[in-house]
Amino acid sequence: MLIPEVYDSRSPDNPMPQGSDSARRRTITVFLTQGLAGLLVMLWVTWLRFDQTVAILHRLQPNAAGIIIILVAFSMTLALLKFELTELIYVSLVLTAYTVMIPILGVVMSSWLAVIVAGVARILALQQIGPAKIESTDRFVDHVKTFGLFGTYGIPVVAAATLYERLQGELPLAHVTVSVALKIALCGIVLSVTNILLMFRVAQSYGYSLRKIVHIDLVDLGIYLLTVPYAVMTALAFAALGWGALVALAFTGSEAIIVARSLAKTRMKSVLQLQRIASLTNIGKTISLRYTTDELLAVIYNECKRSVDCTLFTIALLDEGTNELSFELDVREDIRLPKERMPLGEGLNSWVIHHSEPLLIGSVADEKRIGVRAVADTKPTESWLGVPMIARDRVIGVISVESFKKNAFTNDDMLLLTAIANQAAVAIENAHLYKDLEGLTFALEQRVMERTNELRETNLRLLAADRSKNQFLANMSHELRTPLNSIIGFSSVLLENTRAAVPQRLYKFLENIHVAGNHLLELINDILDLSKIEAGKMELRTDEFDLRETIASVERVMKGFAAEAKVSITASIDPAVPRVRLDEGRLKQILFNLLSNAVKFSPDGGPVTIGVTSLPPATSPLGVESVRIDVADRGIGIAPEELQRIFDEFYQTEEGRRARRGGTGLGLSLTRNFVELHHGRIDVRSEAGEGSCFSLYLPVDYDAATLPIAGAGSRESAVGVGVSATPDPRRPSPDRSLHQL
Repeated sequence: MLIPEVYDSRSPDNPMPQGSDSARRRTITVFLTQGLAGLLVMLWVTWLRFDQTVAILHRLQPNAAGIIIILVAFSMTLALLKFELTELIYVSLVLTAYTVMIPILGVVMSSWLAVIVAGVARILALQQIGPAKIESTDRFVDHVKTFGLFGTYGIPVVAAATLYERLQGELPLAHVTVSVALKIALCGIVLSVTNILLMFRVAQSYGYSLRKIVHIDLVDLGIYLLTVPYAVMTALAFAALGWGALVALAFTGSEAIIVARSLAKTRMKSVLQLQRIASLTNIGKTISLRYTTDELLAVIYNECKRSVDCTLFTIALLDEGTNELSFELDVREDIRLPKERMPLGEGLNSWVIHHSEPLLIGSVADEKRIGVRAVADTKPTESWLGVPMIARDRVIGVISVESFKKNAFTNDDMLLLTAIANQAAVAIENAHLYKDLEGLTFALEQRVMERTNELRETNLRLLAADRSKNQFLANMSHELRTPLNSIIGFSSVLLENTRAAVPQRLYKFLENIHVAGNHLLELINDILDLSKIEAGKMELRTDEFDLRETIASVERVMKGFAAEAKVSITASIDPAVPRVRLDEGRLKQILFNLLSNAVKFSPDGGPVTIGVTSLPPATSPLGVESVRIDVADRGIGIAPEELQRIFDEFYQTEEGRRARRGGTGLGLSLTRNFVELHHGRIDVRSEAGEGSCFSLYLPVDYDAATLPIAGAGSRESAVGVGVSATPDPRRPSPDRSLHQL
């Protein structure tokens, strides 16, 4: 049977609205009249059917006592195993057991046993014994409700049993026929309908609307009709097989109810957990928004109300300045009370503040057991739950709920409120910090304006310095290179024409002048190139040319320098290498830089190799058709800790400085920049004492390399420098993985 939230087993168990005297009087009147009517009807029927009852007991011998005990145990089990199906609906199938009783025990024993079973089950529930529990808030009303069971169950059982007799039903049931089954089914339907009609007045006394009462009653009747076949089968099994079958089916039905009860409780817990999670999520969303403190407190109350009994709800914030609790939100039965203040001291809220931990009280008696004392007020509550609001390891307030019921709150409620309180504390603390921050906004804006003016002046000075730098570079380009070119030119003429005319010592001076002039001019040119690159003014002049001819030209120029150093240069060019569209002048400068370094740091007789191969887009790190140029030597190599710095401006390796081979430290830096201007990549592999290998990856067509490629991702990811300290005696492989700088 289905039971609405305000009454169980068709008898209200939840307390009436607090302070509603008229509702209390109506409830007492309804149950007294129904109970008295039921008692009189049962006494009258007992007097009329006394002989019939004796005859039924005689026919049930020698198993009469055992059968009665079985039916009572079955009925008591179903009465105690009522459970919550939804927030508004409870399930109790005790009428199913009463339906089985009627054709076996008759009207007198069935009606009295039904009332006794219901009464004992209710008393146990009031005493908090058994699976079903009822909170007692008004002892007199509880006694009246118990007396009302004479009407709640006595009258329906009498009506159903009387109908069974009128249909000439067999007592006790001993034969199995279709007509008997139909009579028992009709008896069960009448039993449920009569019970529903009797509870109609009870529902009205609690203020339920007619529509809601009809809805609940229809659901009730529908669920009970599903159990009628089971009741009929159980009664017929007794008639056919005896009390053993009755025990078996009663046990089976009880087990089914236990399983259904367990599943329903699991479902309700799942629903409640989902509600709790939703509440925490909503509060989290609220905290992320910019709400005022009052709006935030209202949201917290509304979310708590979805999962916890918030009949009495308060949020008190601690005022550390006055050492008081300010009750910013105080809600009593959905009515918001004015804000109040209370000094810290005695009281449950103060206990939570001082101990910084939750406090759960199941009843007034628990206060003495725990050693706390509530502040006297006008709220005769039983249960109390309070949790601290902690932000940054500091208690800033308390969230508390109260209930008129005993043990209204659980540890799960405490965990939920604790989680909500922690989020709320952070939000409130952030709101206070935000207000403090607003107080500093004006000063900060002033400081920002002052700083902006300072930065503007600094920027103007930087622009002036940049103009001075550009002017200096322009002057250096003109004022230094012009006389340097003259010095280099005249020294070259003197070297050619005066070798035999001047002493050897003076001729050596001329050579020093010529070398130093070239070195200084090279340094100036490198600095100017770097400045143009940094300023973004370096432009490439691309043209289509044959890479073989370019390599050959560089090789011819470098062979004289290499011959002086007793180093051989060997070039190997893949026949599949196509014509390229690049800046040939900058490419030659790249190759000169790499080859000059390779020659300078190679031992006598050491080989220097140039390898050129073609790479399809699939294997090229650039993602486009490319060429790979490898410049390798067997020289002094580069230490692993210096590989990351060799492309820095003016940097020279320790071995290079010790070797005193000359150089400005700008060659590799310019090389890297020229490669990147071509949207290419330069890699280096080296080990100290084993030599080095520099690998260039350049697009075949510079113009095509500036366009995006479908499926290749961003081209910028392929531009850069790769280094590796692992020696590789073979020629570098294009698909070898390299570490990016």
